[in-house]
Amino acid sequence: MTPDAIAAHEFLTELRTRIAVQPLPYQNGVEARALESLWELFAQARAAMKNHPGCELFAREATTMLNLHVRPLTSKWHRAHAAGELATRDGADAFRAELALLQAQLRGYALQFQRMAYGHAEADELTPPALAPQALDACFAPLDFGMREADTERTPFAAMQKLETADIAARRRLQGVTTPPGTDAIGLALSGGGIRSATFALGVVQVLADRGLLKEIDYLSTVSGGGYLGGFISRRLGAGAADADLGGAHGPDPGPVQYLRQHAQFLTAYSLKDSWSMVTATVAGMLLNWTIPLLVLVLAAIGADLLQKHAAPMWGTVAAAAGIATLCVLGLYGACLRGQSDRAQRAGQALGAMAAMLVAILLVWAVESLHAHFPTALGDVRGHLHGPGSIAGLLGLLSVIGPAILRFVPWLERPATHALVLKTAMAVAGIVVPLLGLLVYLLLRSYASDHGVVGLSVLALSLAVFALLVVDINQTSPHRMYRDGLRRTFVQIDENDPGDAPLFTLNPQARAPYHLINTALNVPNSTHAALRDRRCDFFLFSKHWSGAPSCGYRPTAAWHTSGRAPVDLASAMAISGAAVAPNMGLGAMPTLRALLSFLNVRLSFWIKQPERRAGALHAGFGCLLCEMVGIGMSDDSAWLNLSDGGHIENMAVYELLRRRCKFIVCVDGEADPEFRFQGLMTLVRHAQIDFGVRIEPRLDDLRRDATSCMSRAHAHLCRVRYPASGDVGSRSQGPA
Repeated sequence: MTPDAIAAHEFLTELRTRIAVQPLPYQNGVEARALESLWELFAQARAAMKNHPGCELFAREATTMLNLHVRPLTSKWHRAHAAGELATRDGADAFRAELALLQAQLRGYALQFQRMAYGHAEADELTPPALAPQALDACFAPLDFGMREADTERTPFAAMQKLETADIAARRRLQGVTTPPGTDAIGLALSGGGIRSATFALGVVQVLADRGLLKEIDYLSTVSGGGYLGGFISRRLGAGAADADLGGAHGPDPGPVQYLRQHAQFLTAYSLKDSWSMVTATVAGMLLNWTIPLLVLVLAAIGADLLQKHAAPMWGTVAAAAGIATLCVLGLYGACLRGQSDRAQRAGQALGAMAAMLVAILLVWAVESLHAHFPTALGDVRGHLHGPGSIAGLLGLLSVIGPAILRFVPWLERPATHALVLKTAMAVAGIVVPLLGLLVYLLLRSYASDHGVVGLSVLALSLAVFALLVVDINQTSPHRMYRDGLRRTFVQIDENDPGDAPLFTLNPQARAPYHLINTALNVPNSTHAALRDRRCDFFLFSKHWSGAPSCGYRPTAAWHTSGRAPVDLASAMAISGAAVAPNMGLGAMPTLRALLSFLNVRLSFWIKQPERRAGALHAGFGCLLCEMVGIGMSDDSAWLNLSDGGHIENMAVYELLRRRCKFIVCVDGEADPEFRFQGLMTLVRHAQIDFGVRIEPRLDDLRRDATSCMSRAHAHLCRVRYPASGDVGSRSQGPA
């Protein structure tokens, strides 16, 4: 053999057995090692040329290959490798793309070296992909979309699906999308996370628009902060804007995006007048709400005074008997707790309820004893409360209105300072508010003892008329300011547009994706076994149908907010983003329920079921009491309490899984500094339990590297396995 043939043989042995000419499957391999393998080719070529003098032809071909093709890639990625860029998914993907182009060229050189060594050339077999072609084809097989649950009187899924499918088919025709009707739905989910989520999602949507992919989206599902941008998309596209009007990822901003950026501070006061208006509106709403607990205190004072006058001798006996009975009941209750039978458990529950009633009687006796035995102290307290500049009055005033004012004080805009001051104010309020309630009750009792109950009866009647006919807790809560701010920023087309966009008239020409707005229905008293643990249900607003599986779905035009006003886009967005409320689904804090209601820290919303004709005309006395004590809130109630959809599922993916979307793009903008992926894990659990849908996430690349403090990837591909209809043994699947 000639020196060229021998050198070509030795070098070809290395070249053909390295990643240089073989594919690097996306799921496998280490990019840094692939780069090192390319470096080693230089040493192998030098050794072949040194060991076989006279291999002029081989040396020329090998040098050309290394210097013109391999060296540009290795020199480019050497510094990036040293900086750790290959440890990131973005860097690794870019390297793989360039490696694939180089491999095609190196396979051509391998054929030349093979002819040089053996006199003929034959291409080598390529390493099979990590995922078999059949498995890959199964992922992209057509998948019928739509809801598979059986229709009931409350859940007409077939009628809902018919209207949604018609809108999607119309949009596909308008956009020139050739996907077969009824198959392969694509959903875009924008998660909760406040304005942070909306801002991050805007960048993703701009990229989709720039690349011509926004037209492929069939469903737009949003929750909480993601709903801000979702409302912007639905309103703009529904009003006739082109997809390109939402693009400009690299600037300049198109007109709609520019308008959005200029109005992004939707809850910021631009002047002292605006700040004062926000504070006064919040405090005024709080004062109106206080008429309801004040009415309860007045009625309690009247009842206690009447009982004192007609049954005073019995109070001591009743209290003593209640004390003895409480000790006996608690003893029996403790014994039942040790029992393992169902009978013992039921008996324990009954004894626990009896003990609570007896303790309530003792508390009433204690309050009455306080009123009877400390008149001098009560007079001193009354003097301090009525005195100008009194410490008690000032402390009470600041504690109850402080949390409301703090939201609008500019020098508290720093998150750490704001959180510390707000927590302190809430802690003080938690102590002061119950004491003030006790003092007000004692003052009312003292007045009844001195002047009779006639005056208090007139006051009670006035408060009852006012609370029942005037107070609408949906209007007195911060929800109204929140909704109006969202409307100005995300719903209005321009400064002259009022932003009135009833949901059932949204997107008349089907130019925008079908919008699903997710909220949480708070039902802590539901009798449904499936809801006892969650204490809430998935309540959906959309163009054609709105409702929840537990309370049923009705045409959206049948739902109203205040009076006969239809549900509009801004109201649905605000309800979906009602992050703080006395009742918050999975995140509810029962011990703070009454305090949050009293302080009017309530972004939640009460909505009346369409078929319920009986009851109040607006959310007033009864709704606020239910919200404060957490009773009377079930899916069968005339009035339903809605809050942030993130209180049950913060990824906005749940309803897309219900509709069996083939592809789901989820933009996760929630706060997760410790990389626990709580929102995703909650979704995985709900999907498995409710739909039998299995989601297979692998999250290691998303977690922060201990050395670089950066994640290897900013995106992750999950496989979703849907159960096939009518066949438990087989499954259909798709990426999300």
